[in-house]
Amino acid sequence: MSRAEPPGVFDLGGLKTARGILLGTELVLSLGVVALLSPPAPPTLAPALLQAVGGGAALGGLLLRDPPRLSPGYGTCLDLLRAISGTLIFLVVALVALASSRDALAATTFTFSLILAFIFAFDVFVTFRTRVAPGQDADTESS
Repeated sequence: MSRAEPPGVFDLGGLKTARGILLGTELVLSLGVVALLSPPAPPTLAPALLQAVGGGAALGGLLLRDPPRLSPGYGTCLDLLRAISGTLIFLVVALVALASSRDALAATTFTFSLILAFIFAFDVFVTFRTRVAPGQDADTESS
C-alpha cells in the first residue's frame, strides 16, 4: 500500500528556472560578501546584510507555491527596486573596500562586490525587459 505524499509548502522546481538561478546566485554571493565584510565590520556591512536578507525573501517568495500577492504590479516593482538597490549597494561596497585597505581581504571583497553589482545590473535589465515593460520594442515605438 503506497501513501501519497502531502503537498509541500515549497516548490523546489522554481530553482531550476532562470529567475531562480539568478536569485540563488545573488543570494549566495551576497552572503559571501557579508562574510568577507564581517571581520573588520565596516559601515557597509549593514546595507550588504539587508540586501542579502531581501534576496533571501525574494527567493523564498519564488519557492512558495502560493506566494502572497500585495496587489497586481507591486511585486514586479518591488523586485525591480530590489535589483536596483542591490546594484547601487554593491558598487558602493566595492569602492569602499578598495579605498579602505590594500590587503587581500579588501581585494577579494572588491572583486566579489563588483561581480555582484554586475549580476544585479543584469537582473535590473532582465526584470525591466520581461516583467515591467514586456513587448515594447524600439522598432514599434519609432513607427
